[in-house]
Amino acid sequence: MKLIPCYIISAVISVLIVAWTFSIRVSLYRMRNIAYPAGIIAGLFCMSELLLRDGSVIDALLAFPADFARITIWLIGILGGLMFISNVSLMRHEGMRPTNMIGTFLGVIFVGGTVAIYFISVFLSHLAETTQSTAALFAERFLPLWFYFLLDYCECFMLGIIIMGWIAALQKPQYDKDFIIIPGCSISKTGGLLPLLRGRTNRAVRYAWDQEIATGRKVCYVPSGGQGADEIMSEGSAMELYLLAHGAEADEVFPERQSVNTYENFALSKKVIDAQKPGARVAFSTTNYHVLRCGLLAHRVGLDAEGIASSTKWYFWPNGFAREVVAIFAMSRKGHAIAALMLMAVSLAAVLL
Repeated sequence: MKLIPCYIISAVISVLIVAWTFSIRVSLYRMRNIAYPAGIIAGLFCMSELLLRDGSVIDALLAFPADFARITIWLIGILGGLMFISNVSLMRHEGMRPTNMIGTFLGVIFVGGTVAIYFISVFLSHLAETTQSTAALFAERFLPLWFYFLLDYCECFMLGIIIMGWIAALQKPQYDKDFIIIPGCSISKTGGLLPLLRGRTNRAVRYAWDQEIATGRKVCYVPSGGQGADEIMSEGSAMELYLLAHGAEADEVFPERQSVNTYENFALSKKVIDAQKPGARVAFSTTNYHVLRCGLLAHRVGLDAEGIASSTKWYFWPNGFAREVVAIFAMSRKGHAIAALMLMAVSLAAVLL
């Protein structure tokens, strides 16, 4: 009896792999490209649960959410420990700020969520045993199942982000670009580029040189970023001065000086590029952990751009990527709400069956 569901799940996994491969070829920066590997991971575990667990198919499927959470808690615990080590190094170099502990907080949330659901399950079991009420018996079966489903969903989506973030950071754009956008970040009090922004700008310059050497085709720069309350000039202007001081010609730099976040970096830079050359081929240069979200936002504003990753120090990358995970989660709040309702319906159906 278990072979038929396994065949069905295998077919679904195969379809997801084909769809994921095709989708990446069309555009790397789509939210569905995160959902595909998340679904593949869940499908593989579900199939292994059917094959390895004794009992009926229903028993195996009902046990799947809790078993998945209990196994992944070890992986997340290890990742959280490594994240804590990198966060300690980050705070030693960058200072004691809550934002420098986001990676550790994320690990604690997932591990704590698993533990919390376990204790909720124990409490509901005790309540159902002592009261023998219909509502308590229903809650004992339904709530832990739904909570585990939600936790598994978040973990699979996070793994999908990690996979796609790694793929995006390794991507090498073709040498056929007309413009390269450089999303801004903080500058120094004197208007100089801090290491993170200098790395993005230097990577853009290196790509422009490589393309001109390989194809003879020049790239124009779009340094993008407005002026913060504690900055003496806009980030776009600071990068413009840096580019001009490092060999760029004045007619090759088109700064964007109004944006206040990454979404506006791309939305306003697109207007700058469209005013110069509609339909131009575009790349963007940003820090390695930031490539995936930049690409998703560029795609959202209708810009078909390819990312170029600049490197950063080892202790900065894990926490930076953890911030990106949280930000990418927040980009699709409506989709997550729909998924939560669907998982509620699945849990309800499973309990009633």
